[in-house]
Amino acid sequence: MSNKPDKEATPDQRSAVPRLIGEILKFGVTGGLGTVTNLVIFFVLVDLLGLPPIPISVACFLVAGTQNYFLNHLWSFKQYTAETPPSIKRWFAFLSGSLLGLAVNIVVMKLALANFDLPWKFIAQGCGIASGMVINFFISKLLVFRKAPAV
Repeated sequence: MSNKPDKEATPDQRSAVPRLIGEILKFGVTGGLGTVTNLVIFFVLVDLLGLPPIPISVACFLVAGTQNYFLNHLWSFKQYTAETPPSIKRWFAFLSGSLLGLAVNIVVMKLALANFDLPWKFIAQGCGIASGMVINFFISKLLVFRKAPAV
């Protein structure tokens, strides 16, 4: 029995990991910008103006999600979307896929608000956002921004 591998990796397979890392980094930067947008709006409306956190969290999700959709389409997953313009269909798919991340966000935020005496409620919102990022990346990569099949 030989220790030699059955087959060597193809150039595409060798470049898959660095490409994935690049996508994750771009997705992270895009998500970071969305997080800043989300937290600023949340802080102003909840912590400064005293509005209720749950509906404001949902509104922040829609605003930041729209921003993230365009940045992901135009930058993070450009190699898959370069030939197609942003669309309502993909925007809706992106936001729909992100609903799982929103559910995780709200659960984590509620748990943090209920169990910790935080000086600012936006800290709990930030924990919620961070918890949904991994789910959102894979939904985006595998379902929303995948390359269209050749016809």
